[in-house]
Amino acid sequence: MDSDPLIQSLSSSLNMDSSRFLTSIVRNNKHEPKGRRWSYKEEVLAVSILKCSPRSYTFLRSVFPLTSRRTLQSLLNTVQFGTGINALVFSVLKDNVQTMSDKDRMCCLIFDEMSESICISIRRLTGFEDLGRHGRISNIADHALVFIVRGLRRRWKEPVAYYLTRRSTKGDMLVDFLTEVLDACHNAGLVVVATVCDMGANNVKAFKHLGVSEKTPFFRFHDQEIAAVFDPLHQLKCTHNLFLKHEVMNVGLGVVVSGQRLTGTAKWADILKVYELDKQNVLYCQRCKVTDRHLKPFAQDAMKVSLAAKVMSSTVAVAILM
Repeated sequence: MDSDPLIQSLSSSLNMDSSRFLTSIVRNNKHEPKGRRWSYKEEVLAVSILKCSPRSYTFLRSVFPLTSRRTLQSLLNTVQFGTGINALVFSVLKDNVQTMSDKDRMCCLIFDEMSESICISIRRLTGFEDLGRHGRISNIADHALVFIVRGLRRRWKEPVAYYLTRRSTKGDMLVDFLTEVLDACHNAGLVVVATVCDMGANNVKAFKHLGVSEKTPFFRFHDQEIAAVFDPLHQLKCTHNLFLKHEVMNVGLGVVVSGQRLTGTAKWADILKVYELDKQNVLYCQRCKVTDRHLKPFAQDAMKVSLAAKVMSSTVAVAILM
């Protein structure tokens, strides 16, 4: 039985991407791996699947003749993403915004710094301070400041800008970067209602320059109020790491757990004591649900929010009071 009429019949009932995916599978299934070929749109579709779920793509590739990750990475390497504002990304966002409702345009701007090291590219030498339109300096960069836009009502996110700096970005320079990205978002038709970052000293200083305080946790941009939000998960992680080293005195804030008001001094030793007693109780399940990895974290584990959340949970608090 000829498969082409069957594929055409099936394709007529599918959307464009599903039809393209099906046609690619049938065509490449007839060839050996080295003889398989994909069109540009088929590779773009494969990239979308990979970015949505790498594990799912690995499974699908074990069942269907899909392109390798190396080929997809080569495709991604052709995308120009220089420092500063990415005009191409904002151009695509501007086109997509035209079809969005007013509520779907609402988003938050997330920014964070990460460690960066020098690398050599075939096209240009990278790894030095590069501040986008603010200029490029010969100092070796060791930090990358990245900005990501995230939808609030619709689930989408997109990296829109990054900057390479020597040490952490200073507060006044961060204000310039933040203003530049917010202005690009505004011109694209996006409505930024909040910014999210950690409580780094440079971030706090930048928000003070913008007029943010405890009484006014927002700043104005283009006649719009934008909330300045410090990442709650990062604060939880920092609280956990500080609690490892320091006691918390005078915990009398009116907090009630299991009918008892918390007073006195909070100590890390109390959590360790409960954990040791819990390990000795072989007849019952663990009450505090923590392990050695939670209570004696290595350097890498100290950065994991999930471990900090388990230790600082109400379950552990109840186990201490029992």
